[in-house]
Amino acid sequence: MNFQLLPAQKLTGIWRGYFIQKNYNPFSGQFVEDRYKYEVQINELPNKALEGVTYSYKTTVFYGKAAFRGLYTPATKNLVIKETKMLEIKAGDYSVPCLMTCYLDYSKEGKLQTLSGTYSSMGEKDKTDCGSGMVYLEKVPESDFEPAPFLKQNPLVEKNKPDSPPAIASSEHVNIKKLQQALGITVDGNWGPKSKAALLKKIPDVNPAPDFNNNQQINALIQEIQQKNTISGNNTKPATPNLQQNKQRETTPVLPDTAQKPVVKTTPQSSVIPPELTERKNKMVKEIFVAAPDVKIDFYDNGVIDNDTITVYDDHQLVVNSGRLSEKPITVYLHLSKENPTHEIITVANNLGDVPPNTALMVVTAGNERHEIFITSDEGTNAKVLITYRPKTIRAEKY
Repeated sequence: MNFQLLPAQKLTGIWRGYFIQKNYNPFSGQFVEDRYKYEVQINELPNKALEGVTYSYKTTVFYGKAAFRGLYTPATKNLVIKETKMLEIKAGDYSVPCLMTCYLDYSKEGKLQTLSGTYSSMGEKDKTDCGSGMVYLEKVPESDFEPAPFLKQNPLVEKNKPDSPPAIASSEHVNIKKLQQALGITVDGNWGPKSKAALLKKIPDVNPAPDFNNNQQINALIQEIQQKNTISGNNTKPATPNLQQNKQRETTPVLPDTAQKPVVKTTPQSSVIPPELTERKNKMVKEIFVAAPDVKIDFYDNGVIDNDTITVYDDHQLVVNSGRLSEKPITVYLHLSKENPTHEIITVANNLGDVPPNTALMVVTAGNERHEIFITSDEGTNAKVLITYRPKTIRAEKY
């Protein structure tokens, strides 16, 4: 079931993303994280009060459903969502039902609407602390579960019209997306002139309009494209670096899709700046300062997993090539120094995924420090983050 929201009521609808719970492990002395999917179905009332239901889940088979009430403050674009009671629980026998209170900020960039912030939680029965963390949600047209009654009955929610053009057959639609993803172009499920040109560029003697209902033919085309990418060095596979054995290297990227070892950046191999860094605007997102020289960067899909792919450059050197964002991280390792304290990390959108624009969560870890940065990029704008090494100074005491 699909819904389209009218402009008069921007919060009513389906919001889906995730929350990350942080718990302290006394044995390791570190905080550990657990990531859950989170769907919130909001009904905005005339007095800016909110009501609805939430779903916390890792799969749609095992989940918790809760009722909530809340309040939206238009002047500050802040809202509070407080779960009041559990409505349904499908989980293991040892699961403890917990109620969350979310403190969120509303943001809109183009067509993308987001709610992000933090949450705290407590046990429904014993009121004990269940942990806290961060929340990120995007407005989406469809639910992973059954839409609440107010989404069907609210006059400001318009259902798809019967005379809408018929959707492409599912198998054909999936095969188009698979082939577009293999070609590294925008994955929109529509096989138009740009898609045909990209296929002919990769395989000049192929039929530019293959039979997308023929799975065998499409899989053969994808295999041929991947082989050509491997020969040209455009496909790379994740490898886990050993920092203890590789202290001298400056950058160790983890790249998707080959069995090769990570490329180690020592000195710039070329002074030529890649065209996607000169032809697109490099928008400054944030500069962060770290006290430890060894840095790990994790890239996640920032919300719904929708086939976003990114390319990442460290000081104009390629470190991630067409990596697909998901709930599993794409990891890059840096070694900063006093001689080269600042690294410029630029993220380029290879496509816009199924839900534009291309969004990612960039998590930077250096020693005990952790920084979370939400980045957005598209076919005209890249996202730039500066990471600067600033070691802490230790004063010598006089005795």
